Amino acid sequence: MVKVLGEFIEVKITEVKAEIIRLPFSIKIGSMPRINASGTLVTIKTDEDIEGYGLSHFSLSDEVQVDFIEGALSKLLKKKDPFMLENIWREMYNNTWRIQFGIGQSISAVEVALWDIIGKSLKMPIYKLLGGYRDKVKAYASFAFALAPKAAVGMAKAAVERGFKAVKLRIGEGLKQDEEIIKAVREEYPDLGIMADANSAYESVKEAAELAGICESYDLIWLEEALPSDNLIGLSELRARSNIEIAGGENDFGLRRFREILEAGAYDIIQPDATRSGGILQVKKICALAEAFGIRAIPHIFGFGPIMTANIHVIASNYNSDWMEYPFYPPEFYLLKTPIPIEDGYAVVPQEPGLGVELDWESIEKYKVK
Repeated sequence: MVKVLGEFIEVKITEVKAEIIRLPFSIKIGSMPRINASGTLVTIKTDEDIEGYGLSHFSLSDEVQVDFIEGALSKLLKKKDPFMLENIWREMYNNTWRIQFGIGQSISAVEVALWDIIGKSLKMPIYKLLGGYRDKVKAYASFAFALAPKAAVGMAKAAVERGFKAVKLRIGEGLKQDEEIIKAVREEYPDLGIMADANSAYESVKEAAELAGICESYDLIWLEEALPSDNLIGLSELRARSNIEIAGGENDFGLRRFREILEAGAYDIIQPDATRSGGILQVKKICALAEAFGIRAIPHIFGFGPIMTANIHVIASNYNSDWMEYPFYPPEFYLLKTPIPIEDGYAVVPQEPGLGVELDWESIEKYKVK
């Protein structure tokens, strides 16, 4: 039972629906296989006619996620009070992930949709319910592909013209090619903030350390996922050998895993994702744990608009989260009526209730897998 504008209401979940969204392009970066730019959109309805939305993305299991969410997870959710979020999450975890039956992205998307309901019920943006810290966040334009040097310079130019003051380059093409990409952008834009993401393309600490040295020589802000995320020993060695900050963690799930990561000293910056790592509250906890270790937590975001929005609310509630990843591709692919605005290099945090954005149902219908 919730008191809203002086009246008590009792909110119950009545329906859980999952649909596949597939955009007309595919992606191949680092060690990833070529995959479609697709995602699973979750809609959760309540008996108070409040709907919440969450979206997972970029996996090979969209069809499985739909069956999993509408089958297994919906049975755990129906008739539950969405405000009992910790209880619901624990039940999803105990019945699925803990025994290796579930899908982390599905749990995360459901949890985000529940937060959307909570925020809309209380008529508050999620970041304020989490304990707001900032209402705008430094944003970097994150490129979707590893581009040839000239094309990377052109993409950086487009990002600068849209108001970004930092960009993240996709690399992982071999040390020589990686340096050529970084060098071309740095020479064209001496004052631009630059990050680089290898997407786990390198296996040896020696190569990863050489790459870190290249990034340092061109004054990059951080190097991301130079090694696979399950190689904590290698990552901690790389961090010890590098003078540039080492970032990663987008493919890791849950508070306990991030405790292991932090205790191993694997990263200078951890990057949990609210749509991959367990949901908004789980990532909020992970960020708090990182703060206790004196480590920055800058959530991974790359994906569609609802994914960006879920993570910006976490970022805006944290002291130790000072950047937002902003996928740099056509606005239509954000699947939002109005994309999150960029003002003088900052992303403006949505102020409307819940996730604070309106989904572009016309685009969703266009790209929905029938």
